[in-house]
Amino acid sequence: LPILGPINLMGIGFDKAISLIEQKVSQELIGTSVSVSISEVRSINIFVLGEAHQPGVYTLSGLSTITSALFVSGGVNEFGSLRNIEVKRKGKVIALYDFYEFLLNGQIEKEIKLENDDVIFIPFIEKKVTLGGDFKRPHIYEFKESETINDAIYFAGGFKSEISPDRLEHTTLNPETKQRIISYLPNNVDS
Repeated sequence: LPILGPINLMGIGFDKAISLIEQKVSQELIGTSVSVSISEVRSINIFVLGEAHQPGVYTLSGLSTITSALFVSGGVNEFGSLRNIEVKRKGKVIALYDFYEFLLNGQIEKEIKLENDDVIFIPFIEKKVTLGGDFKRPHIYEFKESETINDAIYFAGGFKSEISPDRLEHTTLNPETKQRIISYLPNNVDS
């Protein structure tokens, strides 16, 4: 800064940098205010690997998050997990990202800010549930071990009509005989 000289901002966030500059100016140049803005954002390289629709290296803005990287790469392919996406930095998994939080709930609080050479690894989907019939969004959904049928109904947006059925058909496939096993569950189940 003219008159004050250099201020080291290495390794701190933009909000903290603004605060540091404002504090320095107010202490050194009484009665003076300062305005800080970014004129140019650096680019970073991100690797999107695994079951991505278009795996590869992407050059993104230095302000990019995991969601923006997934959108740029075309997202997850039909075999990939939306709920167990790994973000790796310097060879270590730093976070697991559940894209359902964003897609179904609109939550951005768990967004992960990416850094240069981060790897986004999309593993294979492990468990899934198919919801068909009178649901608002009948589809195949990824299912975690701790989740219940009520969670699956929530993923599908609930029922189309105001009146929900008294019972739900639950169909599984016997892995040995390859035969369908049909059972009925009350609609208010919690397991």
